[in-house]
Formats: sequence, C-alpha cells, structure tokens
Amino acid sequence: MKLRYLQFASILFWGYKADLLIFALPIALILEARFFTDRRWALTRQDFYRVADLTGVGLVGLLLFLFMNRTEYHFITTLIQWLPILFFPLVTVLAYSTTERMPLDVIFYSLRRQQDAVTQSWDMAYVYFGLCIVAAGTTRQGETWYLPVAALLIFSALFQLRPARYRGSIWLLAVLTMFLGGTMFHQTLRSAHLELQEQSRRWLANFIEARTNPLKTKSAIGTIGRLKTSDEIEFRVKPMQGSPSPGLLQEATYDSPSGTDWLVLNPQFSVVTPVNDFTWRFQPRARGEHRATVYLEFDRETALVPIPANTSEIFDLPALDIKQSRFGSIQALGLIPSPGFEIAWQGQQVLNSPPDRSDLFIPPEYGPTLAQLLPEHTTDPVARVHELFQGFSYSLYQDIPAHQDPLIHFLTEGHKGHCEYFASGAVLALRQLGVPARYAVGYSVQEYNDAIDMYIVRKRHAHAWAIAWINDEWRIVDTTPQVWADEEASQANPLRPVADAFANGLFVVQLWWSEQQLEDYETELYVIGAILVVILIWRIATSEQVRLNRGTPEHEKNEDFPGRDSPFFLIEQYLSDAGFSRQTSEPFENWIQRIRRTELAPLLAIHNRLRFDPRGVDASTRRKLDDNVRQWLSHQPIDDASRS
Repeated sequence: MKLRYLQFASILFWGYKADLLIFALPIALILEARFFTDRRWALTRQDFYRVADLTGVGLVGLLLFLFMNRTEYHFITTLIQWLPILFFPLVTVLAYSTTERMPLDVIFYSLRRQQDAVTQSWDMAYVYFGLCIVAAGTTRQGETWYLPVAALLIFSALFQLRPARYRGSIWLLAVLTMFLGGTMFHQTLRSAHLELQEQSRRWLANFIEARTNPLKTKSAIGTIGRLKTSDEIEFRVKPMQGSPSPGLLQEATYDSPSGTDWLVLNPQFSVVTPVNDFTWRFQPRARGEHRATVYLEFDRETALVPIPANTSEIFDLPALDIKQSRFGSIQALGLIPSPGFEIAWQGQQVLNSPPDRSDLFIPPEYGPTLAQLLPEHTTDPVARVHELFQGFSYSLYQDIPAHQDPLIHFLTEGHKGHCEYFASGAVLALRQLGVPARYAVGYSVQEYNDAIDMYIVRKRHAHAWAIAWINDEWRIVDTTPQVWADEEASQANPLRPVADAFANGLFVVQLWWSEQQLEDYETELYVIGAILVVILIWRIATSEQVRLNRGTPEHEKNEDFPGRDSPFFLIEQYLSDAGFSRQTSEPFENWIQRIRRTELAPLLAIHNRLRFDPRGVDASTRRKLDDNVRQWLSHQPIDDASRS
C-alpha cells in the first residue's frame, strides 16, 4: 500500500473541511516532497524521543487551552481537528529519516521503561492518513459529501491491496455494496442521533424549568422525607470597594398559587432598550449606587438573570436582548459565553410593577385556616406575619399525613419546613391581612470566601421569600428562620472544602485567562517559535545524511546475503503476482503450507541449504534446483494459478 498522492489529498480534504487550509497546504507539500527526494537523515531513537516529547507537551497545552476556552470551542471536535497539526512534526521526522516505521515506545512513554526491547511499530503514514480523514469529519461544512470523498480515499488506498485472484469487477461490486450499506447505516445513525438529541433537549428543558421559566416555578412543598440540596458552587459575587453584599438576588416573582406551584397568569413582557452595547438601565442614576460583579457563566442561550429587585443598571451582560416582565423577571436572550456581568442597585424595587387584584387572591382551601390564624387586621401587618411564624423551625425533612394539605399542615401542626413553606405561608398571610403580596425566588448572597475575596453562591443558596406592597413600595418579607443557611451547611459533604479549593483555584485561573489578550504575548510567541525552528534546523544539519538507492530490489537493500541468487525467489515472485503473497517475516515453510503448495517443500529444502548452510550446496544440487524451478514454473501458468 503506497500513500503517494493519497495522503496529499487526505490532508487537503481535512484542511478544507476544518477551515485550516493555511496549515494543510504546507503540511501536504512537505510530506509529499519526500517522494521526490532521496535524501534522508539517520536519526537515532533518542531524536524520536525528543520530538515525541515535544508533541506530548503540545498535546497537554492544547488540552489546557481547550479546557480554559470550553465555552468558545467544542472540546472534542476541536481537539480532533487540530491533531493533524499536532502530530505533523513527528510524522515528518519519520518520513525524512532512514527509519521506515515508528517504534511504539516513541509514542507511548510507558513502553520506554520496559527492560525488554520494544519490537512493535507503526507506519505513521497510514496513521496520519486515517487521522486526517477522521478530523475532516468533525465539521458540518460539506457534510453531505464527506462520506463519498472519505470512502473514495479509503477505497483508493485499499485498491492496491486487493487480492489478484479476484477480478476487478467483483472487487468494485463489493466496494459499491459496502459504500451503499455504509451510507444507509450513516443516515440511520444520524436520524437516531437527532431524535435522541431532541428528546434529551426536552428532558433537560423539563429538568431546568424551575430555574428558567418566568411564568411558573415548581416548589418542593409536599415532598416527603429529606430534601437533598447541592453544595456545588453556582456563581460568585464580588461587590465593588465600599459596596455591601446585594443580599437577595431575585429571578422572578409569582402571584397565583396552584397546588404546590406558583404561576404568573399575565406576565406582560416588554423588550428593554439598551443604552449602550450590553448595557441596560432601569431607573435614573443617583448618588450612593452600589455596584458588584456577578461571575455567572450562562450555559443556555435564554435564561433568567439573578439581580437585586432594586437594580438600576446592568453592564456587560452577554446577551443580544433582554425582556422584562411586570413581575420583576429579567430574561436574557441570545446569551453568549462570558465570565460575568456587572450590576448597580439603589433605592426602591423598580423591577416589580404595582399590584393588582391577583395579588390579594387566596385559594378557597386556605381561607378558613388563615381566618383562624389571623382573625383581625392590624396596623403593622408585616410585624404580625413575623409574629405568626415565631416558634416555627427550619427543616429539610417533612413527614406529612397523606390526607392533609402540606401547607395547611405546616401552618397548623408541623410548624417546620424549608423556605418555600415560609414564603408561601407569608404571602397568603399578608393577603389575609389585606396586603398585596407576591412569591419571589432567587438566591441568597451570604457566604464570603476570604481566599478569592468574593461571595460564593451555591445551589443550596437558592431561596424563596415574600414581597409585600407597603406604603406604595415593595418590601421584602423573609420569614424563614435566619439559621436556614447554617442548617444546610451543617449537612455539607466533609470533603467540600477540598472541592471548593480546587473549584476556586480553577475559577481564578480562568478569570485571569479571560482577561488576557493574545496580542499581549505576540512577541514572546514569535521568539519561542524562532528558537524552536533554530533548534530543529541545527538538529537536522548536524545529523548524518544518506541517499536512498531507489532502483534496488527490496531484498537487496540490506547487506549482501548468501543465496541471494536462489531461483526459489522466482517462485515467490510468481506466486506473489498470482495473489499468494508471503506475509512480512512469515517463514517459507508456513507460507507454502498456508497456500497449499506443499509440493514445493523439496525445493525449499535445497533453497534453505543454499541460504543458511555454511558449506552451501554443490554444483549438481544447484543445477537440480534450477531445473526443478523452471519445470514447476512451466507447468503453472498464471491463469491457472489465479483460478485455483
């Protein structure tokens, strides 16, 4: 199998499909040029080790780069696309050396430590040929004709290996059958993949609905047993110097209870006009604004943005547009990768619109219970609601009778629950006292981390509270006992500090990386590249060079061996032409048995004496071998042999 021209075509195919022709063209020309020159370098195994180690360092660097920029580059596909560039130095060094195959200990470092010599090897030209075809298939550009072109390249390479005993038409028919079968399998697999992808998208959408839907939020009210919460860090908040913690970051508010959930029946979304690129303002600037940076990397194109309810401005939010509902939800559209955004807040809660009749609605099933708990209105309804929940405790564990409503059980008998119980109960209690109220969800910002000088917001810091319309403005009414965060923290995994240290360290590195510009290191990169080129040129110039004798038969490229002129080699050549080639390093005895030519055993015995017996053979035995070989060849025409 010769890859002349085919490897050139496969490299250009990869370069075009991956939009890397600027690299593919010189790579293809350099590797193809080896077929037009007979100059080679006698490199040692240590030289190959150095190049392989350099390739390994490049691979580690590429992995780190892709990991640090995983939101901008698809990790797996980009890695595969760049592998031909990464392995180009190693393949080139082998192509222009006197070594035909790459020993595996060069590629796999673990094999270098073995005591026994490594004899296994790969022909890197074949490996590189396949790598380019695979890398070309990782992009969607030209996906309709990728399979035909890849099949043509592969079948062109295999054509040189086809058995001579089969007619070309039969081989072509087999190739077409394989291609059609592969095309059908590819289309079926792709259809199944798209269907699974769509189904997974629907499952994921249902799973994250509670955090992304401004019209409905699911609560854990009614859940029996222990409610498990996650210690995983969701995002981080860094207040500007002199600014306090934003406290509560609101994602949405809801006005209509529905069983254990809360709904919004009339959201009235409107598009907010930006005042500048990625900047939106919600109220005029004023002195004393507080500011903070929220390091939240969105993993979806559309998401709710957690911000204080009295936010006055959002800066550098990586979205094409944002929508605002009258219930305080800020929904970002067309989100793009970015490490975070900035917020400014002040004064009143401007994100929530004034109340209407729905903010006083109490479901009939709760009316009698609330009337019993709060029989009369009061001049200070907020204080009365806080008084109602005095003696209640925070708990993630629930044991609710099957016949009783979870919220009624919480208010009358259980007197313990998590924030969703307290928030729902507070909203209904305020409404019972004639105060418009809504159910709000978001995050509590309270855990400060000295190591990174920021507040850490975990998934278990997701919180729910009530907001009440008091004196013509919305006020936060949070009746959940203040120990709720400590209660949840006490149940954290003991290894959480170790995981936090690793996550925070990685965050700091990523934050530093996002602030770097390639132009800042342009000079350094040029200097490093020039040094590597000088070292490579020096190594090549000081290595021993040889010239290949292209006209010499393969078995004569080695040293002159006894019996080289044995006529038995004519039989080997004849059978090879007939499609019965002897495999590399296969003994003649095994070969003639495999192809069922045992009548050659006597001739092979004389041949072996001629080759390996120090005394050789006499003239009469040599003439006998010549005569028997000619006689055997005269009775074995190629057509007969091909049909056998």
